[in-house]
Amino acid sequence: MHVLIMQRPGSAARCDHWLRAADPDVRITLFTSADADRGPGDLAEGVRRVVVEDYASPAATAELFRLCAADRPDRLFANSEDDVLRAAEARTLFGIPGLGSATALRFRDKIAMKRLFDGLPVPAVPFREVRCCEDLYAAQEDLGTIVVKPRDGAGSVGVRVLPDGPSVRRACLEDPGLLTALHSGGLMAEQYVAGTVLHVDVLVDGGTAPLVSPSRYLSPPHRFRTDNLGSVMLDPGSLRTKLLTDTAERFVANLPAGHGVHVLHMEFLEDARGALFAGEVACRTGGALIKNAVRHTYGVDLSQAACLLSAGLWTGPAELARTAAPTGWLLWTGGPQPSVPAERPDWLVEFSAPQGPEQQTGPADAVDGKAAFLVEGADEEQLEHRLRALCRPH
Repeated sequence: MHVLIMQRPGSAARCDHWLRAADPDVRITLFTSADADRGPGDLAEGVRRVVVEDYASPAATAELFRLCAADRPDRLFANSEDDVLRAAEARTLFGIPGLGSATALRFRDKIAMKRLFDGLPVPAVPFREVRCCEDLYAAQEDLGTIVVKPRDGAGSVGVRVLPDGPSVRRACLEDPGLLTALHSGGLMAEQYVAGTVLHVDVLVDGGTAPLVSPSRYLSPPHRFRTDNLGSVMLDPGSLRTKLLTDTAERFVANLPAGHGVHVLHMEFLEDARGALFAGEVACRTGGALIKNAVRHTYGVDLSQAACLLSAGLWTGPAELARTAAPTGWLLWTGGPQPSVPAERPDWLVEFSAPQGPEQQTGPADAVDGKAAFLVEGADEEQLEHRLRALCRPH
């Protein structure tokens, strides 16, 4: 079997080693760029390394297609959300099994993504397509406070909150680029839901989900400049956990046959009344310390499992259960500086403290942490207590 790996230059994932360990006879081509963090000496034995100058350029895409035409791989694996659509186009064009372009587009287009929740226990946040300022006025009048965001993209980049008609007018007058994005169909509007943000991290094997891990953010991720980013796993017997798990499993079961999806990072919102809404779904592993938390509690590496699933080499169980205590994690982004107590407690599983003087600049994004902490505990309440205790003077 021949597997082509698309690895962005900043990725340190050892996908080739995982594949080689699972099947010593697999033939591996690794597609990356000259400035890659992983050099030839870090690769598994026998891996062919193909290097381009600018990984994200059209020229790199052309080289990817040339590789597929000259030596068609049996599987193509990409471990970055930014590569989901490009990899899917290659699979579609060259008849490679896995996630094709039509399905992949539904994970890059937030409107198409939200429609995947039709008929599921947790509905999508109410939204509207918007193509002009009149559409924005209508969406705000219908939905109340609205969040205007790019249809394509990840995180909080380019997001604005418009609570009323005058704010809609100001936004359009002060930023002509907003009108350009509206006219091109690049934006959408959704109802602003104030409250708790949750995430569910899922492994996918065909129509089933061997792993569904629901967690709760301690503060909404978009507040990373003023609050630290943190998350705790939900208690398994809670109603919220059961509803989120049921929704995730049914979401997976409803994906089209041969979809090729193997890992999902789903975000949900809970309003002040306790009503749940589906936010966004990414066809990738969660960021920050989500992989660390899942690895400790469930004994599985999400990236490694997704890689093996994509190559048809996964030999894990049909259902992954917790093998260790539940975990929570904290990144020092914009909130109080956390620190390790003088006597490191047993429940502090791992941490990375800042090296040298404190960074003077603020975080660039929600996962740009100056320090990271992973803790374990008996339940959701204890996990949160321990994470918050790290931010108090010792």
